[in-house]
Amino acid sequence: MRLAEYPDDIAFATAIGVLSARHVARPAHPAVPPKFLTEAHLFRRLGISKPLISNMLVRANRNGTTLEAELLASGAVLESTYYEALAEILDLPFLPELDPAQVEDIAGADSQLLDPTVVRLRHPVRPPVTAIVPNAARLGDLAERLAQSPDLRTTLAATTPSALRSALWQAGRKRRLRESVDRLFGSAPEASARITLWGRQGFYTGAALTLTLALAIAEPTAALLVLHIVLSFFFFATFFIRLVALVATKRQQKRLRPAPPAGRRPVYSVFIALYREAAVVPQLIDTLDRLEWPASRLDIKLICEADDQETLDALAATRLGPHYEVVAVPPGRPRTKPKALTYALGAARGEYLVIYDAEDRIDPMQLEEAWRTFESGPPEIVCLQAPLVITNARESWVSALFALEYAGLFRVLLPRLAAARMPMPLGGTSNHFRTRILQAVGGWDPFNVTEDADLGLRLYRKGYRCGTLTRPTYEEAPTEVRAWLGQRSRWFKGWLRPCVFERHALNTGA
Repeated sequence: MRLAEYPDDIAFATAIGVLSARHVARPAHPAVPPKFLTEAHLFRRLGISKPLISNMLVRANRNGTTLEAELLASGAVLESTYYEALAEILDLPFLPELDPAQVEDIAGADSQLLDPTVVRLRHPVRPPVTAIVPNAARLGDLAERLAQSPDLRTTLAATTPSALRSALWQAGRKRRLRESVDRLFGSAPEASARITLWGRQGFYTGAALTLTLALAIAEPTAALLVLHIVLSFFFFATFFIRLVALVATKRQQKRLRPAPPAGRRPVYSVFIALYREAAVVPQLIDTLDRLEWPASRLDIKLICEADDQETLDALAATRLGPHYEVVAVPPGRPRTKPKALTYALGAARGEYLVIYDAEDRIDPMQLEEAWRTFESGPPEIVCLQAPLVITNARESWVSALFALEYAGLFRVLLPRLAAARMPMPLGGTSNHFRTRILQAVGGWDPFNVTEDADLGLRLYRKGYRCGTLTRPTYEEAPTEVRAWLGQRSRWFKGWLRPCVFERHALNTGA
């Protein structure tokens, strides 16, 4: 980043006094937030160079953050080194790691996963200690308080946000796992796939199968004719829907990209569930690092099974930025991707949240388009689906048909369903959500084998709408029939449940 590209920010940094007059030909900005002055003076005391402070000032002013947040997000200073230096200034012991066994999993503890500031450590023989995460903007106030009450130093210790979050994840893992499995079923049992068929549904299904079998035995010709008519009706119904969508797409004018909102960029959470994905970790991190979004406003969670040691080792061997967090999901039934996503949902710091697959290659501007679309659209639009594009269509006839199907689904059918305010069948990746709404509707169903199979219908029944984006996510399709059949069988199994739930909800008024 070149400072000359941001004249307003240069004037802002000059007012702080960390840029000399020869760097800028404009007068300094008269209004400077005091918090920047405090942080800039602290950083000079820590020996941080003026050019680096100037760079962080520009970013903090543009992103609506703090110098501290930008410095840590940039990777110019290690988190452990920075907080150890603050501990030395305060004359407090520094704890680079916290023992999860000493952390009590009390009510409201998960709020510290969002904004880690303080945790109580209870030792079996020694007095309890309060571990705090020092804050640069309030360091002076804390130092003054310690000077007035020196005895506080015997009960306090400094630590890092990562160490605090890691200890909290471990301390509350059993309770959090139980909540992840039971939350949706406890609040809306009819929406959960834990019960496959309810009593009335089982009766109707059994009656239909018995009637069909009896008809096939008594009148096989009539049974075949009825079956042919029913299947033909469904086939032509789906064909008609796609034909209408295609005609509407031809008539639709080119979509205009929404103008950028006036405010600062919010925090954006990015969720990726990995299971036995060690081989794709380098490609995944490279793709995520290319996202056009400020690192200080990113919350990337790499969600793995705790017993998937190969993937965890691959992530540990990769240099991850401070905005990355590895979440280890403890073993437990059901072992599904939606359960893993729901396990981490309560710790999402972002105003918006998107999920990706480990092998996805993402358009770097996709978060930007999603943010602009959310901010410029009506509040009832709570989910945006990005198109999925197949990159290996020429490898086999299976991948070619897959690419054709995806083109029709994501470029034609879904945009038309969104325009018609109809429920949308979401894809399994590249779904952007308003985080608060996603949490309110219960997140993903841990008992469903396709994590987004029921979300489109569930959001629709709650009065919300889904939309579409234009910036794609690139994927590779199966090239063999066997792989395609296994994948498609899992999809149909996942889609059968929301269809059953929708009929049950309509019949019961749920």
